[in-house]
Amino acid sequence: MPHSWQAIMQQAVQFRHQLHRKPELTWQERNTSRMIREQLDKLGISWRSCAEYGTIATLAADAAGPHIALRGDIDALPIDELTDLPYRSESPGCMHACGHDGHIALGLGTARLVRPLLERGRGKLKLLFQPAEEGGRGARAVVDAGWMGDVDLFLAVHLGLGVPSGTVALDVKDFLATRKYAVALEGRPAHAGKEPEAGRNALLAACQMVPGLHALAQSSVPGVRVNVGRLEAGTSLNIVPQFARFDFEIRAGTNEALDDLERRCRTFVEATAQAHEVRSVMEVRGSADAWRNPGEMVEWAEAINRSAGVYEHTLGDYPFGASEDATVLANAVAAQGGQAGIFVLGADLADGHHTPHFDFDEDALAPGVHLLGALVTSALAITSQEFAGQNFA
Repeated sequence: MPHSWQAIMQQAVQFRHQLHRKPELTWQERNTSRMIREQLDKLGISWRSCAEYGTIATLAADAAGPHIALRGDIDALPIDELTDLPYRSESPGCMHACGHDGHIALGLGTARLVRPLLERGRGKLKLLFQPAEEGGRGARAVVDAGWMGDVDLFLAVHLGLGVPSGTVALDVKDFLATRKYAVALEGRPAHAGKEPEAGRNALLAACQMVPGLHALAQSSVPGVRVNVGRLEAGTSLNIVPQFARFDFEIRAGTNEALDDLERRCRTFVEATAQAHEVRSVMEVRGSADAWRNPGEMVEWAEAINRSAGVYEHTLGDYPFGASEDATVLANAVAAQGGQAGIFVLGADLADGHHTPHFDFDEDALAPGVHLLGALVTSALAITSQEFAGQNFA
């Protein structure tokens, strides 16, 4: 039974509030996935599990046509929410501080919008609700499991990021390639007073690695970044620390620059560990690729936006300026000859992404669903007249 536009958006906002109250961290999205799957069941849309706590929902019109994937990420961040929102997080130390709850709402809203139209189209739509975007692990798991193998057109969006409400960035560039690492150090314990020279101090080695790694980011190459985000070591103030571990990330504007930075980081960690006579292990824990939306994808999306009359204002040559593991999915589709686009939907913010007071303008959800619906139905060869008949009053 077709949904009215008002009902679709009311459900999208209400569901976003439910998700916001119950955020879950990376690789812990059990309840989030359950809530998503319950909504899909109500819509009569079939789904399968993917990538641990992810969900792939499939809406088929005619399998002989193009296969489209629309991705929304679902994980939250380890932040105590400090807003006074009536739907603020009920999970201590965890909140949706990057808009992923909005991305889920956009995906489900788009499903509600286009489902009644699919019988008139050609092709198949996959809705990918992806876990573990934070840290850059979920998309790689989706690709490795083969879920992108039959995709001809990949679409993803991000709310906010400096784009104001009522505006969309379709010509998006400067997605930073990134890798995340866990470094574990093992030295030798000793009595810190009687014979400290008998020990090998893993904490001291780590403390010398941290500023040294940051110093490697000094570069004229655009987008080069290093950040050590966590350091743990030691057991007692009178024991030479045997163990230390820290997590850090690197970013760069190109995959080649990232490879070079990684080589230097590995060399530095290994050399510093040798100088302190401690054992070191440096493991990759996540990654994302560099990306720029192809010109033909931008032109197509701009034409659809104009035809559907969604966003009056568009931004060209817009720098994303951060990392997003949707780039892993986009590059996988592009590598097999498909098309991909990652767009930024304007949304005014209460505070910056990844901060305790983050929130976005929920009025941004309506044009987001409208544009995604227009893009999907166009790709499925559903006419603009048929799509417009879905009541955007």
